[in-house]
Amino acid sequence: MFTCRILEDRDQRFDNFILTHPCGHLFQSYPWGELKQSFGWRPLRLLVYDRGQAAAAATLLSHQLFNDYTLLYAPRGPVMHFDNDRLVAFLFEEIAALARSVNAVFLKIDPALPKLAGKVHQKLLKLGFRQVDNVHPHKSLQLTQVYRIQLPYRNHSHIALIKNMGEASKLSVEWSPSQDKLKVFYALLLEYSELTEIKVRSFSYYQRLWDLLREFGVYVFLVKQKNYVIGTSLLITFGSTCYSLYTVYRQRHLGLYPESFLHLAIMECAANAGCKVYEVIDTLLTTKQTGCGTRLFSFPVEPYTYLGEFDLVYRPWQYRLWNVLYPIYSWSVKA
Repeated sequence: MFTCRILEDRDQRFDNFILTHPCGHLFQSYPWGELKQSFGWRPLRLLVYDRGQAAAAATLLSHQLFNDYTLLYAPRGPVMHFDNDRLVAFLFEEIAALARSVNAVFLKIDPALPKLAGKVHQKLLKLGFRQVDNVHPHKSLQLTQVYRIQLPYRNHSHIALIKNMGEASKLSVEWSPSQDKLKVFYALLLEYSELTEIKVRSFSYYQRLWDLLREFGVYVFLVKQKNYVIGTSLLITFGSTCYSLYTVYRQRHLGLYPESFLHLAIMECAANAGCKVYEVIDTLLTTKQTGCGTRLFSFPVEPYTYLGEFDLVYRPWQYRLWNVLYPIYSWSVKA
């Protein structure tokens, strides 16, 4: 028999479940919810038990829409085995009750499952979910495509090529678990935003991120030519996955391919630390503009496509209004 508990305080069982579950993700962690709470979202956390054992969990982010209506959003969640029909039905019934209490117009979920999980896709549609238009990524709150590389990276010919190119260009990589280097990262981020008009959050956001997630491991990696920093990446380790949240480079140095040298060094360090997966989730890396057009991630790997976002509508009229107002909302939230 299933039971559900809404967490009022941090619970180690919730943390351990998210951290160790095959579908667990950084964005479902307790500290990530705390980070979002500092910037306009209210985290609500559910933990479902089956005969005393944790069976499902969800961090739901509540955000005010218009009037007193809200939305509920589970980034890369909920976390559970979707092949258990009774568990799935129970969890969404509990979420529906919670949605009524916060006057939610709809629930948006984004499970950490691959696009190839067709059975889950069909199951969600049968439950009444609507798939968000993934042909137009600006309509999604979260990127559908990322890069997920199994560690250790074993393409030996490519490794040799990258290292030879880096040595010829006198590139080196250093990393630091100290927040002092965060200022270097942010300076390059601002420089990049001025060139591309990409909106950047305030420095306080990254400081708060560092403070909340340092328990898992937060690092700044720097790639240099001689002693001059030409690129940087902000990383978090969470369980067996190393996440590259943001990566930026000085545009005039792109011809040196600093991203290849930097990410190879990150993967080697992550593998040595016991990580099994390296996930690159930032948009700056995959949409860098060069004189020759757009340069994609330089490793010979295919993008990993998540299942995508699905909406379960509780209030149809308000949901239609949401879709009309979404471009304004998206700009304000992502700004």
